[in-house]
Amino acid sequence: PQALLHSGSSEEWIARIGRLQDALTVCPTDALARCELATLLERLEQSEEALSHWQAVLVCDPNSLKAREG
Repeated sequence: PQALLHSGSSEEWIARIGRLQDALTVCPTDALARCELATLLERLEQSEEALSHWQAVLVCDPNSLKAREG
């Protein structure tokens, strides 16, 4: 999936995902972090995991256009 990432190495993206997951452990309702994580997971072709994050955003914010698009 390197071509899908457009910038940075896979290792950098995985590290970024780890940081977002850590942030969500501290604050599970952080919609911005959850949206970013879902977007990254989609780019890494982890669609089922991304979907669970989009759904979690919609639980907290049913009107989130970004989550609805995801």
